[in-house]
Amino acid sequence: MNITTSTNRISVLALATLLGLSVSACSDVGANGVQAKQQEQVQIARIPVATQTVVAGTITANFKTTATLEARDEADVTSKATGIIERILVEEGDYVEAGQVLAYMRDDEYQIQLAQARAELNSVKQELKRVKDMAERDMISADAYDKLRFQADLLKARYDMAALNLAETEIRAPISGYIAHRYVKPGNLVRQYEQNKLFHIVASDVLQGNVYLPERELQRVQVGQTAQLKLAALNNQVVEAKVARISPIIDTQSGTFKVVLHVENSDSQLKPGMFAHVHINYATRNSTVTVPRYAVQSLDNQYSVFTVDAQGIARKIDVQIGFEDETHLEITSGLNVGDTIVINGQANLKDAAPVEIVKSEQQS
Repeated sequence: MNITTSTNRISVLALATLLGLSVSACSDVGANGVQAKQQEQVQIARIPVATQTVVAGTITANFKTTATLEARDEADVTSKATGIIERILVEEGDYVEAGQVLAYMRDDEYQIQLAQARAELNSVKQELKRVKDMAERDMISADAYDKLRFQADLLKARYDMAALNLAETEIRAPISGYIAHRYVKPGNLVRQYEQNKLFHIVASDVLQGNVYLPERELQRVQVGQTAQLKLAALNNQVVEAKVARISPIIDTQSGTFKVVLHVENSDSQLKPGMFAHVHINYATRNSTVTVPRYAVQSLDNQYSVFTVDAQGIARKIDVQIGFEDETHLEITSGLNVGDTIVINGQANLKDAAPVEIVKSEQQS
């Protein structure tokens, strides 16, 4: 009986021991499985990014500045005679041709002076003709004949001056263009070559913009290069211009040089005084590697981009840039056509980081 009881106790203890070992083993297996799953989740966590495939494009190097449009030709009209303005034929905004009459002065006095000079000249011409016949027959000295001839020349000059003064009572346009200002009124007294202006005329068929570039740009800008002008007054309309003249000197105070742009304005849509944002185009490169500006990171003049390989791993690539415009950069080394680059999400990336492409765009 004692032997049977002891045997049962041993069996119970053995069974308990086996159960304990089994439970412990199951606990260890469960813990190891959770840990492995967590590690797997950590390993496959990828950073979401947007990418773009690198293509060959066209890019133009330019310089940005501002300018105010000016009339290439403009003139102040002043009086070449003294008198009273009798009649005005044009108003502000009117287009006039070179030589067109703008106003008339009272010319009674000048008409009388011309008539007097004509009568004196005719009188001396008759006398000269009579004396010439006498001189040919040696009836008068050559000296007397020469004095009369010189007097005729003098009276001819006086006549021409009187005729010119009469003609100057007609105020004429020196250039073709638009009347920008009319300063004179009928009844005003104007004087010969007085500084007071009668009219101001601007020729707006061709306008110009004067821009001042830093001296480092002198070797890049050339006559004939194109430029784009964006005009706020015309809802940011862009018009074309060309580099017409380049100053040969550098301003020592500002360190800049002057460049004159010619802007065709045959339809008179543009007006002198308009403000423009200017882009002067230096050169254009075709079929070159270009990427969006926002895809490129820079630090201490070192530029880099992130590419994505076939395994979804981001690689930080150092690149060299060439031409720049408002939206794109030219990559001269470091990238090839067909590479996949990160264009959004690169701020959180490090080299060799796994990524998930959530959006792939085509370069425009």
